[in-house]
Amino acid sequence: MARTQVAIVGGGPSGLILAIELGRRGVHCVLLEEDATTPTLPKANATTSRTMEHYRRLGFAAEIRALGLPEDYPQDIAYFTRYTGYELARLPGRSRREAIEAREGADSRWPTPEPLHRVQQMYIEAILKTHAERWPAADVRFGWRARKLEQREGGVTLEAEEVATGKIQRIDADYAVGCDGPRSLVRASLGIGYEGLAREERDFMGGKMLAVHIRSSALGELVPRAWQYWAMNREQRALLNAIDGRELWVLHVQLPRAGADPAVYARESLVKASGRDFPFEILGIAEWTAGFTLVAERFGAGRAFIAGDAAHLFTPTGGQGYNTSVDDASNLGWKLAAVCQGWGGAGLLASYESERKPIALRNTRFARAMAESIGGIELPAEVEEDGPAGDAARAALGERLLRHAATEFDIPGIHLGVCYPDSPIVLSDGTPAPPDDWHRYTPNAIPGARAPHVWLADGVSIFDRFERDFTMLRFDAGIDVRPIEAAARRRKLPLAVLDVSSREAREVYARDLALVRPDHHVAWRGDTLPGNADALLARAVGHLL
Repeated sequence: MARTQVAIVGGGPSGLILAIELGRRGVHCVLLEEDATTPTLPKANATTSRTMEHYRRLGFAAEIRALGLPEDYPQDIAYFTRYTGYELARLPGRSRREAIEAREGADSRWPTPEPLHRVQQMYIEAILKTHAERWPAADVRFGWRARKLEQREGGVTLEAEEVATGKIQRIDADYAVGCDGPRSLVRASLGIGYEGLAREERDFMGGKMLAVHIRSSALGELVPRAWQYWAMNREQRALLNAIDGRELWVLHVQLPRAGADPAVYARESLVKASGRDFPFEILGIAEWTAGFTLVAERFGAGRAFIAGDAAHLFTPTGGQGYNTSVDDASNLGWKLAAVCQGWGGAGLLASYESERKPIALRNTRFARAMAESIGGIELPAEVEEDGPAGDAARAALGERLLRHAATEFDIPGIHLGVCYPDSPIVLSDGTPAPPDDWHRYTPNAIPGARAPHVWLADGVSIFDRFERDFTMLRFDAGIDVRPIEAAARRRKLPLAVLDVSSREAREVYARDLALVRPDHHVAWRGDTLPGNADALLARAVGHLL
């Protein structure tokens, strides 16, 4: 029998981030992942600015950014009839170097120290695993399968099996979190179902799909450089992503409804989408299903919770699935730690669902709209014809594709506008939340919002000055904050006061004081401390609901 504070089922991004959040705070956890290694086949291709901000907060954003495409490789999204045929449209994307150089400029649409980054999830998960294993409090067990979950008075019991040996071990924990994907054992054990739309059929991005991992230096010589390539013709639609900018690629095609041999179909599809044959090697294939817009009825029951794909299932347009999962774990991790360490209140864990379920509904709606947009485009019969009719058809299609690309990928509001204004642990100051606009973000610090980024010095974001847990920002050093410091000490709540002299930051935060949570959301703001500072902290950590 093993004993721990938190048992985590599933070692994907949400499970590994959760283990890091707990481990770095000294909260003992056991993570069970039935695969022996992190993925070796491509998965998600894009890491949003918000996810990169979490990686910055956790201390390894630079490691993630060093992965993927070369620093001077353009991250364009390009549409073709076939990859060696006509180019229909192109949405320019900055290279890694250009994105970093531009972040300190006047690009007010993306006010963040961490531009979005194009890199394969399979590489990221290896780094997440390494960082989870750094913490003595985190027992990371790959090659272990969760077989059964039971809730009991005051905790949960998991039955775990070591896959290679068949060894069985019971694990008692105060809490359990299912980060175990769409067929979640934890969600099923809790009797929680999905709500929404499943298996919607479309001409593309709806139904059975095939991911094909390819090695080919010849392909890079045939196509102009881009990060993402779409083939749009009436014979074979396809999506191709550059992985390393040299020879590694991943192709996504839709399997015929009548069925086909995946290995044969993979080869045929690549040649058809490219418009010619060339030397290539298939490194692996995997089937997956598009057409899901599903969110769990609840995000937990009793002492067990769900996160990531166990809580929401996307069609992967706009890169929302993996990134929403990281945000889930960043929200839940500090709350579990607070309760396990005694300074979190009885209502703190309930706020996880009230904050994250609306975001899951919002993000799945966006992903579905983008899948409908690209999957429902009808291709004209003349799209590949030479001559005036073909030129006109391609021009009209290109305009529509460019509008779609801007709608799917130019989304600072989705990345940076996550806000919890109605959360029970957020103290409103009466300022209404701004409209939730997918394509626009205006920096603001209303309670519930992501704390806005401001550069304080060369290369130093205000984020870099926040402490690990709660930070009270003070823009007027004359304000006496000793009452809230004393209240935090009495509650054993980790709180640091940060004096900021930046006029720009004061204008963005719009108050002289702002209380920032461990996940970098604003819990409260005001020009003076409330008369009862203890009540402010009690509300922010779930004691007064």
